[in-house]
Amino acid sequence: MSRALLALTMCALAVACSSPAEKARVDATALDRVTFRQVEPVLGRRCGTIDCHGSAYRNFRIYGYGGLRLNPADKPDTPDASTTSESDATYDALVSLEPELTRKVALAKGAGADDLTLVRKGRGTEDHEGGSLILRGDDADACLIGWLSSAPNADACARAAVAK
Repeated sequence: MSRALLALTMCALAVACSSPAEKARVDATALDRVTFRQVEPVLGRRCGTIDCHGSAYRNFRIYGYGGLRLNPADKPDTPDASTTSESDATYDALVSLEPELTRKVALAKGAGADDLTLVRKGRGTEDHEGGSLILRGDDADACLIGWLSSAPNADACARAAVAK
């Protein structure tokens, strides 16, 4: 093996085996936490039951009524609502699923949302034990995609939060 090829191989191995910078972080919080409060009841009602993502045994956890409570001693404003802490915890769980892709979708005002696992599984285009809980174009879809696009659709969210 020539010296040049050996040097090139060593450089390639050094780069391939290096780890990310210690302080490198992805800020996935490009999505608005405040307007997520409109989306959270839709996810809670459709996906947050105790036998689904309202379980502590799921990697994507949805906190709130009908499922996992963050602190059972906290009382929400209405019995079927979530506390602000629960909504924040669900937001954190959602943006943590695919932080780089979620940020990219948010910065692109929703372009590429179909690539998010949350959207694919919710629509049933990817294997999902819960099946299709969101249909392309329905109120739940308009609510979620609107939020991912930084153009929340409060009316669609309100309708989807009570329908199933």
